[in-house]
Amino acid sequence: MRGWLEEWKARLRPDRARVPVFYDASYRLPFLGLEASTGIEPRRVDFTTWYLLETGVVRPAQVYRPLPVSYAQLARVHEASYLKALSRPETLARIFAVEPSDVAVDALLDTLRRVCGGTLEATRLALAQGRAVANMAGGFHHAAPGRGGGFCALNDIAVALAEARAQGFEGQVVVVDLDAHPPDGTAECVAGDAKVWVGSLSGSDWGPPPGVDEVLLPRGCGDAEYLAALEALLGRMPRAELAFVIAGGDVLRGDRFGLMGLSLEGARARDRVVARALRRVPSVWLPGGGYHEEAWKVFAGSVLALGGRGHRPIEARFDPLSARFQRISRMLAPEAYSDWEPITQEDLEGALGHGLPLQERVLGHYTAQALEYALYRYGLLTHLERLGYQRLRVEVGSTGAGDRTQLLGQADGQEHLLVDCVMERRRLGEEDYLFVNWLALRHPRARFSAVRPKLPGQDVPGLGLSREAVEVLIRMAERLKLAGVAFRPMWYHLAVVASARLRFLEPARQGRFEALRRDLAHLPMLEATRRVAEGRVLLNGQPYAWEAADMVSSHAPRTEDSEAIAAERECCHFTVAGA
Repeated sequence: MRGWLEEWKARLRPDRARVPVFYDASYRLPFLGLEASTGIEPRRVDFTTWYLLETGVVRPAQVYRPLPVSYAQLARVHEASYLKALSRPETLARIFAVEPSDVAVDALLDTLRRVCGGTLEATRLALAQGRAVANMAGGFHHAAPGRGGGFCALNDIAVALAEARAQGFEGQVVVVDLDAHPPDGTAECVAGDAKVWVGSLSGSDWGPPPGVDEVLLPRGCGDAEYLAALEALLGRMPRAELAFVIAGGDVLRGDRFGLMGLSLEGARARDRVVARALRRVPSVWLPGGGYHEEAWKVFAGSVLALGGRGHRPIEARFDPLSARFQRISRMLAPEAYSDWEPITQEDLEGALGHGLPLQERVLGHYTAQALEYALYRYGLLTHLERLGYQRLRVEVGSTGAGDRTQLLGQADGQEHLLVDCVMERRRLGEEDYLFVNWLALRHPRARFSAVRPKLPGQDVPGLGLSREAVEVLIRMAERLKLAGVAFRPMWYHLAVVASARLRFLEPARQGRFEALRRDLAHLPMLEATRRVAEGRVLLNGQPYAWEAADMVSSHAPRTEDSEAIAAERECCHFTVAGA
């Protein structure tokens, strides 16, 4: 009852209830191998922030862009020799479980220092206003004074606390660490501060960190047991004048590294309990780890709880990337859903020999400059610059298979082809689609390795932007008033990536694909796609060959199609040969 009352009060005071957040697009880690090697969703921070913005939970005016912390501020916590070692790609590669060739050192250090700056500035704001503030990344609790590990290179909480102490704050501090792993690094960083209490619920037995009120929960711990342990932990927590909360997303059932068994509802209940316990205490909330496809929803729920909306559900099928790109598309072209004329007066003059030559247009509509501007507005060019590519430009033309768009960029003294796309209008069934005959997303500066082996069809590693590319194409199809985007995946992994927004046109084929994904879910995607390509997968005991068929992004399947999909899925059972 008390939770519902708080939500009612929040609706009466919406501006006060909105939680200030710190975020920057550079919070996204600037390398690609992390997703393949760990299952981390590199867009997790973006997804959380975009959800909050697109649904109006947080207003743009309440999103603060932090400055990077200085090395002088880092040196209050971290040893000089360690900070120097962070300039070596080998050091950062070990911490983030990637290959050294994947590490763009300057861009990554800027990300880490900016996240630390977000936690530091959130601490200042929390103390100044006496309220809860969220930093959309952070909670790097494995970083110790002289080492990093577990995807944590700098300890943002310890850096923020050290700065607060240097500015004269002498009050009692609590760190409520609800990441699924113990706060070993934080314990070392604050060991000399007698006014810091660290409490932790974790599911991994690494030995209790010294000075931490650590509770080890059993593997697969569910909602009820977890919440009971949390209430007991908070009962031992001293009265605080400043709190840091790591609202870890890795507590979800099925998380690759978390080993716990909470539901999304249980994680939300956790946050409501902590928010009530810290009511009127200046607090800084951080997302910590999360290696589950729905981990972004955990911290979004944390912010909802802080804003008095703790019982508000997140729509199961809400896609933050799609919502974000859809809004940007409307900003780019307010007339997108009205009639448009692809041939301009300039084009007519060029065709008649007057003025400038006729401009090349993709699908009779998009010029190279228009496409380059759109890619900039969607944030893709900025991301590529962080990967080390400069002087990005778009070229358009025609081939025998359709209209061609290429994105090129310079690096290491030469120009590289980064994106190569050939598309056309094509009729499938009774509708016209934007059909993609070819799409290559290339990262020639990266290298194949044991962490990121070569996938079928690749000549260089990919850019990790497949989902963004699909969304851009969907927006183009909408502008051209087509039914959607279509393509024919030649490999299993391409269909998996596309399945976030596309499905196979033929219901039985979709059913077999869903059965294949279900039965290969225990394998990393890299391994699964290799086994399918090499013919090492059986369908109902017989060798299975990958079926290249059309996938489309159109509306949800009809009821009769859904029934056919389900029937085929249930009668198909895939196994790995020799397993």
